[in-house]
Amino acid sequence: MKHPTADAAEAEFYRAFAEGRLDAMNQVWADSEAVVCIHPARSAITGHGAVADSWKDILHESASFDISFRCTSRHEADGLAVHIGLERLAIDPDRVANLAVTNAYRKTADGWKIILHHAAPIHEGPEPDETVH
Repeated sequence: MKHPTADAAEAEFYRAFAEGRLDAMNQVWADSEAVVCIHPARSAITGHGAVADSWKDILHESASFDISFRCTSRHEADGLAVHIGLERLAIDPDRVANLAVTNAYRKTADGWKIILHHAAPIHEGPEPDETVH
């Protein structure tokens, strides 16, 4: 599928994730060894094949996911778009994660494709001590 905007590619990324559709997930990623995916609490995965394998493992865990993304900041220039936001992922009522997410998209001859997905847990806690020791 050819996505006319980064927003359209992002919508397809989250639709594929929510519906557990590996074929759609693979199509939204750029076919490049330069793509990077960092799942929560994991190391960076690079290259289309390795990223596709990681999504295969994740999407086979469940038939569908309850996931939402709220973009808080968009930056776009020269065929590159970066979206920063908050993701809520509920695998089941007992396993819910709130994540800080960065998604990057590149405009290609085949439309906009995701080139980076980085999701990291948001850890709530006390304010850091401003005293320098």
